[in-house]
Parts: sequence; C-alpha cells; structure tokens
Amino acid sequence: MYLFLVLIFCFNSVFAQVEELSNGLLFPKFEKGIVVFKNGSRSATSLNYSTFEEEMLFQNADSTIMVIANPSDILVVIIGERRFIPTSSKCIFYEEIQAGTGSFFVQHKATMISDGKAAAYGGYSSTSAITSFGSYSEGGSGRVVKLNPDVKYRIKYNYSFYVKSGKNYKRFMSAKSLGKLFKGQESKIEAFAKENSIDFSKIDDIASIVEYAYSMVNK
Repeated sequence: MYLFLVLIFCFNSVFAQVEELSNGLLFPKFEKGIVVFKNGSRSATSLNYSTFEEEMLFQNADSTIMVIANPSDILVVIIGERRFIPTSSKCIFYEEIQAGTGSFFVQHKATMISDGKAAAYGGYSSTSAITSFGSYSEGGSGRVVKLNPDVKYRIKYNYSFYVKSGKNYKRFMSAKSLGKLFKGQESKIEAFAKENSIDFSKIDDIASIVEYAYSMVNK
C-alpha cells in the first residue's frame, strides 16, 4: 500500500533573536521508523512528530518534509522502540507506553510562549508592549507565526495522559482522576500514589501507577 503523504514546506532555521526556540519536533532528528497499515502492509521511512501541530512527519530522500495525511489507514507508527497510535482524522498521534498488562497513552503538544520584551542591562520585561513582529514557519507546515524581534521566546511542552476504554481515550492527570477510570479501585490507587510519592510529571511514575491500576482490575 502506498504511503499517503502531503507535501509541506521544509524546516528552516528560526530567527537568531529567538532564543531557546526549537522547531517543536519530538525527536532531535528524523529517525528510522515503520508505518504499519491496517491492511497489514508496512512502509519503512524516516519519521518525526511535530508537537506544535500534532502531526506525524516523513522526510523524503531529498530532505523534503511531508505529513502523513491518512491516519485512518494506519494501525501504528513505530519509531525506534516507541509506538504511536493515530487517534483522530486530524493526524494527531498518541504515544503508547506499556504498563504491565495494560498501557497508557501520552499526547505530546507544545506551544510557544514569551518571556517578555528586551529591557535595559540585558533583561527581559514581560509587561512591555509588543509592537513589531518577525515570523517563522511553525513545525514544518509553512504556517506563519508572528514574532517580536525584541522578545525572548521558548517552547512550553504539555503532556496529557490517557487510558483506552473501548474505542475511547479517557484522560487523567492525577491519581484521583485515574482512580475514577478504574471503578471500585479509587481508594487503592490514591493510596498507592501517596505511599509511592507518584509524580505525574514523570513518565516512569505514571507507568508504575497505571500498572498497579491494571493489576487491581485483573485480579
């Protein structure tokens, strides 16, 4: 089966004055991976994921960057040892992470935020008015984002976590919200989180508590 792709603009370096700003890719460079289709066919290619636009990207032999345009035809994308599942027709993929007999899913998303406008003595003022802008190509799609040449920008990465129930993805961001997804085990899951000092900003900790949750319902 042919890999359905739509040509999009190549990545370019952003303005020099935009400090701490990367292109929002999940991996530092395009990595070898495999696209597995629902009909059983496979396509080996170089892949990356745009956390700005939440799109799975493909790099052609001539370094042209493209986006996978038909996620409904795809079963899973494997990059290295990491698995990404298409979750909607809008090209959004969640990373699947094994947790004991079950798994959970991570939504990777990034936004660009301002640290403020350049002020005296090399500082930055977050209250200064923004009056002039440059621009850069977001993620790789060619969409233009306005930038103030005097403002320091950085990327804020946001993660959301899900477990799958039937065909639906149920979001959780705490032991309490996770407990609600495992009916009858709420108190045990919250107690486990407290006893083990579970930090919901750490993937390993989340894997640990999700594994525990599945172990409770599978007894």
